[in-house]
Amino acid sequence: MLPLKQMASERCAIYAAKQNGLTPPTKRELREQSIREWQKEWQASDTGTWTKRLIPDLQPWVTRSFGTLNYHLTQLLTGHGCFGENAEHAFFDCDRWWKLRRALEVKTNKDFTPETAVKRMLESKKNWDEVTGYVVHVLKTREEDERQRKRHQQLIA
Repeated sequence: MLPLKQMASERCAIYAAKQNGLTPPTKRELREQSIREWQKEWQASDTGTWTKRLIPDLQPWVTRSFGTLNYHLTQLLTGHGCFGENAEHAFFDCDRWWKLRRALEVKTNKDFTPETAVKRMLESKKNWDEVTGYVVHVLKTREEDERQRKRHQQLIA
């Protein structure tokens, strides 16, 4: 979804054209311009380094025709979640998940790295679902581990 600023800019452009008796730009032209403007801001921003590493190019992400975000994918994409360390280690380096990660690479026919993860997801719905399944499995397992750790701490306290 585009930021509100870009959506408002699109509507203003249509309104201004109509007010001046001009043919308004098409929705497609406006959306392409909005994505270009957002991309410039995205690249210039000092925040969201991890997310920008995963999604360096907004255009394929915004214009995809499949794949919805869920709680766990959002944690991966933002780097905020139950990782135990950081998102990169949890999903891409942790030895605990090497077999699952390798199976994912075989299923998607590509290496699974921070630089390739979203690109693979956007190649097909099948890949999207495979990556989502991996992410959900890793995070649900980590969440359960955390619950068990807390229960154990309560028992010995």
